[in-house]
Amino acid sequence: MAQVLKMPTTTELPDSPQRKFVEELFAYYRDAGRPALRIITDDIAAQFDAFTASRETIRRMLRGKTVPVNWQVVDAVLTVLCARANIDPDTERWEGSYDDSPTHRKNLRNLWNEALDAPPPPPAQASGWGAPARSYSDEPPF
Repeated sequence: MAQVLKMPTTTELPDSPQRKFVEELFAYYRDAGRPALRIITDDIAAQFDAFTASRETIRRMLRGKTVPVNWQVVDAVLTVLCARANIDPDTERWEGSYDDSPTHRKNLRNLWNEALDAPPPPPAQASGWGAPARSYSDEPPF
């Protein structure tokens, strides 16, 4: 059975332009019914003749481990996820807003550009030598 891909926690991916990009992309992944990465790559291969995106690249994008430098990779993933979610990527992202809303595609592209332009988020520190110091009490543990 395939492992369920989950949105990274704020500990794993702190608030940053990269996180906003991943949150938006992950919303399309959820709307598409969380398809297996193999299905996404197969859909990309079927729709984009000379273009492919590997399962690992897609997994790393959805987990916030990478932001591809090539927009075509992001656009291909968005296109197949939108197709599976019955969303037209060229319609307004926020329908009924008072001002002009960007399309789904344009909004994700803006977030992608912001994520590429921003400095990388600091790595998460789990425990060990790099972990922040804990406060200690003079009281015995019993």
